[in-house]
Parts: sequence; structure tokens; C-alpha cells
Amino acid sequence: MPTVKQLVTEASKLKAGQVPAHVQKFAAQHWTPGQLQTRVMNWLHDYKIKWIDTGSSKPLIDLVSYGFVFSYAYSWPREYAHYKHEQEAKVKGGHH
Repeated sequence: MPTVKQLVTEASKLKAGQVPAHVQKFAAQHWTPGQLQTRVMNWLHDYKIKWIDTGSSKPLIDLVSYGFVFSYAYSWPREYAHYKHEQEAKVKGGHH
């Protein structure tokens, strides 16, 4: 099964103009929806065997960690807009 490392190694031997076509060809051959689904299902199965079936706390830590990252990324645009609005109000002499 080809890896990203192989893709990078092959692409490093090409001229800059040839890289996009090579990446498209590589992706079309090795990252089809069916293959991706199989890889994800295999990863989930291996994760279950390695962490969930052994009673590890890693799945809980992963859930909390990735939940935090997702919620932060989801709310960042609104928080940033609010911050920019506050900065503009301070420049104009107003308050928020």
C-alpha cells in the first residue's frame, strides 16, 4: 500500500510543473473512496482492539482532546470577529 512518504519521494524527483499531475495520478490510483473507506474501517478496528478492548483511558483522553480542538476551531471565527469589533470600538473611542 503506497504511503504519503512514497508520494513525497517520487515528487521530489520531478520538476515543479510535473508535481500536480503526479499527485493527481497518485491520488486517483491509491486514494479512491472505496480504498479510503477500507483504510478508515481498518484503523477503527485496530484502534478498538488496541485501546478500547484493553480498557485503556486513551479513548476518553482522545475524545476530550479532539473535542476541545474541534470546539475551539468551530468558535474561533466568531471570537476573532468579536475581538476585532472591540479593537475598532477602542480606536473610535467607544466601548463595547
